[in-house]
Amino acid sequence: MQITFPDADNARLANLCGVLDENLRQIEIALDVNIHRRGEVFQVSGEKAEAAGLLIKDFYQRARKPLDIDDIQLALVEI
Repeated sequence: MQITFPDADNARLANLCGVLDENLRQIEIALDVNIHRRGEVFQVSGEKAEAAGLLIKDFYQRARKPLDIDDIQLALVEI
């Protein structure tokens, strides 16, 4: 599954991914998926790729401010 954010805001992408992509790693571990990112394009693979894609889109909307690990963990528990 590919997710693209055209006209993406670099600050929001940074908030979405977290420091050293830690937020993306949390999604990968929790949903057993692989996430590869290049700029505003995310490639997600695995059985739960669709769920991970929905989370990434949701987190991008929330990423006007930095997301911390607690935000990520809470959303993962809610799934």
